[in-house]
Amino acid sequence: MLFLGIIAAIAVPTIGGLIRRQEENAAQATYDTIVTAAELYAEDDTPFNLATLETEEFVDLKDNQFGWELDAVDIDAADVWVVVSGSTVTFYESADVDVTDPDNPVLVGGAAADDLFINGYAVE
Repeated sequence: MLFLGIIAAIAVPTIGGLIRRQEENAAQATYDTIVTAAELYAEDDTPFNLATLETEEFVDLKDNQFGWELDAVDIDAADVWVVVSGSTVTFYESADVDVTDPDNPVLVGGAAADDLFINGYAVE
């Protein structure tokens, strides 16, 4: 019995760490896919949101959750805005984009989001 207890004490944290690393890798892979899709979709530096990439079938966001802070991954894909300028892909909060004319959204200021979190993991 003692032997099984020792094995469990070693295996449980190891498996937990493995699952966490795989979730983090999946979040990073999702980010990389979003960046590539954004580069393919963008015709100029006009802002568009992640929901547009999904609607236009450039990416499948599945049930991914987005956020600007570690503990707040509750932002809808329609509220994560993307601007592609050359080979630089930048993410903005919806407050930084004027959508008065839905066919011509305009970046109105604000700094790019410092951190984007996907499913609770910081990605870059």
